[in-house]
Amino acid sequence: MNQSIDLSGDPKYAGVKAALDDIEIKLVENGKLVKLTGTVASSVTIEFGMYGDGKNAEPSILIKVTTPDDIFIDADEEILDDFEDFIIAELETASLEWSPEVKESLGDDRQIILLIDGEEY
Repeated sequence: MNQSIDLSGDPKYAGVKAALDDIEIKLVENGKLVKLTGTVASSVTIEFGMYGDGKNAEPSILIKVTTPDDIFIDADEEILDDFEDFIIAELETASLEWSPEVKESLGDDRQIILLIDGEEY
């Protein structure tokens, strides 16, 4: 499994990049992002990357939420779970269209990391 993947630089990942962009849009359109952050001025980016320090870094799906002025987020566990579950379900559906080569390179055992203004939730 390739742990450092350039989704935007490699044409074979175009479907993956499009799926991630689509999920980000859906999170805004269906109100899940606002429900999580409490503001329409927040944004979300989803990417395949590494998370952790040095040799302890692991392949992960990073969900990066940014709020204006680093607003304090106090979302309850149900809202956090719903947000992550939505993304996981959307990724599972989208991955049905990806080639076996792409799926293998992305791996199927990546941890999900939700970062809000750089802080893990």
